[in-house]
Amino acid sequence: MRILADQHIHYLDQLIPSYAEIVHYDSSEGIPRLEGFDAWILRTVTKVNPKTVPSLPEELKFIGSASAGTDHIDREYLSDNGIQFDHSPGCNANAVAEYVLTSMLTWCSSTRRELSNHKVGIIGMGHTGGALAKKLDAIGVSYASYDPPKALREESFRSCHLDTLKDCDILSFHLPYIDQGRYPTHHFMPDILSLTPKHKLIINAARGGIIKEDYLLRHNELISLPNKKISFVLDVWETEPVPDKVLVNLAFIATPHIAGYSKQAKIQASKGVLRGLLSFFDTEWTDSKWQHEQMDSTKTKLGEASHRGFNKKTNTLSLSVLHGLHNYDNEMRKLINLPGQGADLDQFNTSIARGFQALRNTIELRNEFAHTTFPKGLPDDLRPVFAPD
Repeated sequence: MRILADQHIHYLDQLIPSYAEIVHYDSSEGIPRLEGFDAWILRTVTKVNPKTVPSLPEELKFIGSASAGTDHIDREYLSDNGIQFDHSPGCNANAVAEYVLTSMLTWCSSTRRELSNHKVGIIGMGHTGGALAKKLDAIGVSYASYDPPKALREESFRSCHLDTLKDCDILSFHLPYIDQGRYPTHHFMPDILSLTPKHKLIINAARGGIIKEDYLLRHNELISLPNKKISFVLDVWETEPVPDKVLVNLAFIATPHIAGYSKQAKIQASKGVLRGLLSFFDTEWTDSKWQHEQMDSTKTKLGEASHRGFNKKTNTLSLSVLHGLHNYDNEMRKLINLPGQGADLDQFNTSIARGFQALRNTIELRNEFAHTTFPKGLPDDLRPVFAPD
């Protein structure tokens, strides 16, 4: 079995069976040559459709994405060509939920608020929205769940009304990107849900096109009082991999599409797609010794230096340092504010795009909180955040 794989997919080499031959390619150089391979494993940076990949070799029987999302894949196109597709649904749900919760708590710390005094609207109750809901439940934060398609599929789930979201203080988006059909999510804000005076913080760690970014900018421009402007946390961008510079600089937190970047999420992503591949080729999956060692590895400890400025009342500085949120945000701002924008805009945008992808490829993976020692000095009411699911 010959497998072609993006070289930036973490832990694939350690998990793949020894009898399979794996050849790596650099996704930053475009679509690779596919001839001579039985399977192709890629990431969300690679789009597969008739335009990007006009022809698919006959010997290629399987394409897998080491990701939760699939909007970069034209699945009908693959089916028409007799190619099986699989991915890793839910692989990074906990990692993204931790990113979102840390962002909320960091914002509360910065604005001297208590998260427990705010209502959160979770828009999309799939794997990630569900993981966030569990964490909010665990620390006593009220929330409303909005997901009409899920309510149609599952009798036990009840979606809140759209009007309920208008009365939430914080909105967190966890929708797939869908540009047509009964429940499109393209520009969900403002086409389906507009901002209201009640909204204080908007978080998007799903897909960039779900929120119309110009709408966020125009809305805040119309508000004269700084304390009335809406804060936003953005991990995904409508013009990715070239984010809007103004939006990055105005965002409370801006990161380069890395909300799901944890060691545990990447192991699950590779494991999930490999399970699908091996099942398709009628080969049995067995957990490797390496995998057990990694998933049960020694917990990360937070050094004493990270506690400088720790505020016991707002209780979040240590959490954001431990998560790595500030580092991700700083790297993003350094990239977007590189000098040289005036001379050649196309060349500058190319440089930003390369830098954006380089950040995604090189940022150090963190341990999720369940694999982290509970920091000394952090209030006990956050202890459930560090508990295994």
